[in-house]
Amino acid sequence: MRGFRFAWMALLLAVAIAAALWALPARWAMAWIPDSSPVVITDASGTMWSASATIAVGVGGLRRTLPDPLQWRLAFDGGPRLVLSHPWLRGPLALSPGWGGLRLSAQSLQLPASVLTTVHAMFNTLDPGGEVHLNWPALTLGRHVSASSDSPLLTAQWRNASSSLTRVQPMGDYTLTLKQGSGDAVAMALVTGRGPLMMEGAGSLSRSGAQFDGKAWVAESATGDTHAALQGLLAAMGPTAGQGGQTLLKIR
Repeated sequence: MRGFRFAWMALLLAVAIAAALWALPARWAMAWIPDSSPVVITDASGTMWSASATIAVGVGGLRRTLPDPLQWRLAFDGGPRLVLSHPWLRGPLALSPGWGGLRLSAQSLQLPASVLTTVHAMFNTLDPGGEVHLNWPALTLGRHVSASSDSPLLTAQWRNASSSLTRVQPMGDYTLTLKQGSGDAVAMALVTGRGPLMMEGAGSLSRSGAQFDGKAWVAESATGDTHAALQGLLAAMGPTAGQGGQTLLKIR
């Protein structure tokens, strides 16, 4: 009898929560996201159950609003989950609760390189072009970010990279890989796939911020004209140092 009563109360509670989510306006979600978050909701329509929202991405004063709205809906097939969709996503992105934290489904994202201007002020100067591709495996977001396998937490590729500061197009392809580091830190590594403009470096990302040290230079195989056309870009990226006059890339 007691077990039946407990099950009946649990059912009533689930129904009450579902009814509340059906009626609560989606704009309430705006108050749940801290202002310091790299992704915030600036406007929303619908209910907490199913909504369309305008979002902005970026850090500090670099934040910008995305042109296409984000759609979400609550689903319960296979367990409770929030299903997100956006034109830049290759498919639906699912968020579901778990014992270790919030589970994020594996997905990929393709966006214009202009979004890089929301990450660091240096990109505002570069006025980047090309495409950025983000790929990640199934992740658990809790006290630590963890993947279901030994694969990188995130792989970010800047393809067909270009800048308004140089006529050399494309400058190259670049890959930034994020892996679990020591403690709460996430290790970053940057490599060049191809192109006359070479970049490499490493750093870490933690709650205290990002630290990155790298360098940029013109490939030895580049022609004299290409070398000259990239000098203005390199000067805008940072100071030069070393015998080869490589440009230092520092983010703090």
